[in-house]
Amino acid sequence: MASAILLGKIFNSKKAFTLIELLVVVALIGILSSIGIFTYSGFTESARQKNAELSLNTINLGLQEYKSSFGSYYTGASSCSAGSSANIVANILDGQDSLTEQDFQFCINASGSNYTITAKNPKTGCELSLNQTLKVSRNNSC
Repeated sequence: MASAILLGKIFNSKKAFTLIELLVVVALIGILSSIGIFTYSGFTESARQKNAELSLNTINLGLQEYKSSFGSYYTGASSCSAGSSANIVANILDGQDSLTEQDFQFCINASGSNYTITAKNPKTGCELSLNQTLKVSRNNSC
């Protein structure tokens, strides 16, 4: 009889998590996921900026080819907009590269032998510039 009571106590005792333990676990998962999302968004923005830098170098090569063909630098895209990016693709990159799919808008300011190629993100205000000495500069929003 004593063993039956003992077995009954063993089988009737329920082991489970308390509500507080579950809330603590959910809170920890929430904190870790918010840190992960924040870190991931930083990586994606960095990748977008790196892609814009690569595009600046591609435009620079096309600009040098344009100058060797026509004797002067291209000046048809002096203010950064979606239209100026399309003009650069059409006139300098022969329609082969799609700058318009990026978050950045591209433009070229040229006078004489000096030029600056600029990539500007209208959403974040980030602005990358490449000059004739191939030095990339960034504003404080990047």
